[in-house]
Amino acid sequence: MNLDEARAQIDQIDKEMVSLFEQRMNAVLNVARYKKEHGMVVFDPARESAVLDRVRESVSPALADYAVSLWESLMELAKSLERSIIASDSPGVQAIRDLAANAGSPIPHPRVAVQGVAGAYAHLAAKHMYPDGDISFCERWADVFYALQDGLCDYGILPVENSSAGAVAEVYDLMRQFKFYIVKAYPLPVKHCLLGVRGATLRDIRHVYTIPIAYMQCADFFKQHRHIQQVPVANTAIAAQQVARLGDKTCAALCSRECAQLYGLDVLAEHIQQTSTNCTRFISISRHLEIPPNANKISLLFTLPHVTGSLHRTLARFAHGGLNLTKIESRPNPDKNFEYVFYLDFTGTLAAPSTAELLGNLWDELVVFHFLGNYYEPKA
Repeated sequence: MNLDEARAQIDQIDKEMVSLFEQRMNAVLNVARYKKEHGMVVFDPARESAVLDRVRESVSPALADYAVSLWESLMELAKSLERSIIASDSPGVQAIRDLAANAGSPIPHPRVAVQGVAGAYAHLAAKHMYPDGDISFCERWADVFYALQDGLCDYGILPVENSSAGAVAEVYDLMRQFKFYIVKAYPLPVKHCLLGVRGATLRDIRHVYTIPIAYMQCADFFKQHRHIQQVPVANTAIAAQQVARLGDKTCAALCSRECAQLYGLDVLAEHIQQTSTNCTRFISISRHLEIPPNANKISLLFTLPHVTGSLHRTLARFAHGGLNLTKIESRPNPDKNFEYVFYLDFTGTLAAPSTAELLGNLWDELVVFHFLGNYYEPKA
């Protein structure tokens, strides 16, 4: 058999498969109607396992894994169709719709909490996100969450990801512990500068005060100046504050240019980060949900059962819905050994009924599921 003949055979088989697929999905509709009438749930793990076992036993061992993978995809499509019949008015779907309907409006002249001191990158992000905000400073990221929880601020600004260094793990771990909504996101361009006391030169510097992530982002610069030793601190602006207090020409701070004016320092070198596109993604959190008309990003937190394929099956539902995942982060679940909490971002809006239904279905099905917000995020 030549290539054309083989392809013609495949085309003929495809025609038969399409016809069988249509018949199968029509049968699925009958199952869905029955389940809805009798108050049954969509996912029946025992039935699914039995089908996959039968498929595996029905083909040659060499093709068994391929066949199971195909049937897993078919069953995901079947469940998606069933949900469109059964779960369009489920408690979870209604809860999502209620959240969207009752979303509030932005607070004018808000109180905004950030970690660090004046000149910190979080401070710069806060000023961009809330130009008319009254900004207060917290010692730790956890304190931002506590300030929000205790009503000491209207919004809290937190870094969640850097384009060079990746996720801010500590913030993700804190997100699991508090109740909040994400109402804004902003990718802040990060341009690191080396600041010293007045009269200092780059040749004088022996110690650089900064946070480890910022130092890492400027690794190439410090490889060229190996005599400069890192002194870790809690925040880049705190580094500038400490250098100004020391008054030592051998000490410098790696931080934002804004810190030079704030703390009376000189710029010894600027834009020394390795990549010109370096940016940190900041989020604004609130006790109350806000969904702007131009909302384009949705964030979720959930856990999954510790069984084979659970993450794949969950993510496949977003793919079937044509939704683009932009971030998935996993963190250890301290409540259960070797299980994880997942954080998911995707482009979308609750104004799309199919998206609201998908999230509502997940709300119904997962033991832990938190809708974190539907907000606007500009492109980096």
